[in-house]
Formats: sequence, C-alpha cells, structure tokens
Amino acid sequence: MIYIGLTGWGDHKSLYPNLTSSRDKLKEYAGHFPIVEVDTAFYAIQPKRNAVKWVTETPESFKFIVKAYQGMTGHQRGEIPFETKEEMFQAFKESLEPYIDKNKLAMVLFQFPPWFDLRRENVNYLRWCKKQMGDIPCALEFRHQSWFIPKYRVQTLDFMKMEKWIHSICDLY
Repeated sequence: MIYIGLTGWGDHKSLYPNLTSSRDKLKEYAGHFPIVEVDTAFYAIQPKRNAVKWVTETPESFKFIVKAYQGMTGHQRGEIPFETKEEMFQAFKESLEPYIDKNKLAMVLFQFPPWFDLRRENVNYLRWCKKQMGDIPCALEFRHQSWFIPKYRVQTLDFMKMEKWIHSICDLY
C-alpha cells in the first residue's frame, strides 16, 4: 500500500482556499490525504494534548508519521533539555501514546543529518535507538551518501532489515 501525504498540514495554503479558521486545517487536510508527517515533533517533543486533539480531528483510518525529536537524531546543537538520552527517548515515546491508543501511528521517522555518516559508532547508535523505541515502527532516512555507496549499499539495506527499520528515502529534486 502506498500512502501519499505532506509534511505538516499548516503550510499548504492551496488546500484551504475557502477556510475561514486555521483551526480547521487538519480536518480539511484529512479530507484530501490519508497520512501526514508531524514535523513539529522534530523541534520539540509535543505535549500529549496536541496528539489527542489531532487524532480526534481525523478520520479513523487516518495515520500520522511522527518525526523524531532533533536531539534523538543529532541535529540539535548544544545541550538537550533532558538529563539523559534515555529520559529524552522516554519523553518522546510518552508523547506518542495518543496516536498508539487510537491506532493512528504509522511510524516514527528518524531523519539523520548530512554529517551522520557510515561509521561503527553510528551503526551502534542506530541499534541503540531501535532498542529504545521497542516495538514502535521506525523509519530510517539517511542524508549522507556513505550509507549507499556501492561497496556498502547491500550491507546497509541488510542491516535495516535485520534491525526492522523501515527504509525512507528523501527526494531532494
């Protein structure tokens, strides 16, 4: 099954030519698409009340792809606002509960930055991330081409299958 959706629902003005209130954007969006990426979760772990509102505003079959918090993927510069990485992952997983409870979580998207290259320490970190996420479906998107140079392409894909990562590809064109 292929689902087509957009990153977020707030920035696509052409979807809402007659909408009078920005509060109804998600409802309108869900009338056009069956899935959306929650990119706000990248910038801050969202309060549960947001997810409760969003799952309530969408049809029963609607799904959410929640982008992993930037501190989880190494994008954040400086200190993360948690005592430990374990605490950060736990807070993020708790924010997913409303999606999971309503069977609306398609997956969590771990989008790694361009400097996250193929190195043993990064492979180990991916294993650790997957362990922290438990049974939650997780997609993996690399932005550094070292993971897919001919010499390592098959190994990367085999690793992803073995670790049960969903393969996500960024199309920049």
